Amino acid sequence: MNKKFKIAALYQFGTLPAEQLAAWSRELEEFGRSIGVIGLLLLAQEGINGTIAAPEEVIDDFLQKIFDITELPTPDLKFSTADHAPFPRLKVKVRKEIVTFRADLPVPDINDDSHLSPQEWHSILESGEDVVVLDTRNQYETDLGMFNGALDPGIDAFTELPDYLDRAAIPKDKKVLMYCTGGIRCEKASLEMKRRGYAEVYQLKGGILNYLEHYPAGEFKGECFVFDHRVAVDGDLRPSVKFHLCPHCGDPGDLIETCPNCGAVSRVCDECVKKDPALASCSKNCAYHTKLKRQRQEAAAS
Repeated sequence: MNKKFKIAALYQFGTLPAEQLAAWSRELEEFGRSIGVIGLLLLAQEGINGTIAAPEEVIDDFLQKIFDITELPTPDLKFSTADHAPFPRLKVKVRKEIVTFRADLPVPDINDDSHLSPQEWHSILESGEDVVVLDTRNQYETDLGMFNGALDPGIDAFTELPDYLDRAAIPKDKKVLMYCTGGIRCEKASLEMKRRGYAEVYQLKGGILNYLEHYPAGEFKGECFVFDHRVAVDGDLRPSVKFHLCPHCGDPGDLIETCPNCGAVSRVCDECVKKDPALASCSKNCAYHTKLKRQRQEAAAS
């Protein structure tokens, strides 16, 4: 019988001692694995970021351990559930940044007045007020779902957002509302926009995941990509039944094909199949054998 997993998404900015990070990483990974925690937790001098999962009876013990060790304030945590393990194992890694942006910015203050609650965010969108709503996520995420009327930067990595802002030339007197999956990318993106001279920049506190807890049938349309084996969650925060990770590129895909090599049902993305029909296969191994057969047939026909 499969265990039900409780999933916690969390981040907290602060100042952590660089000389302690490696030891903390080992301690947390060893403790977490010993009690059955899985997922990914990042440690950096600027704070912590991660998504972890465990049986409900032990996840609070690991969360408490994180904040006991780092002495960071406990942030608002976003919880969801899954019937199957969303990660293969626990990894605790030390990084330069807990979300890579590569910009010289101060440590964000996650309690400043730029954070809008889901209720405040929803009220503004429902009011019809003239605002710019900016999605700060990557293209493979926005393809699955977005807020009504939001700008899609069409980027492949968060580090490309400043280049998009250069091109977009959003008027600096406009009220800008930005959002991402759980809120962490907006912490840095909002600082970048303020550095550029934007006067009114607001962000959705807790991101899409927090909004969906309060408004499952609200202004967000589609599904929200998440960074684990669930691939995405629907408006009720249930694991997606539509999208699967493409075995060839790793992006979410909803195209159902019959594998040309083994005949199994393949779930792949549009882009891969457009690139090469052999990628309608269920795995990289089957794609290899499909291409090999094609090459042999072409050689025999020539």
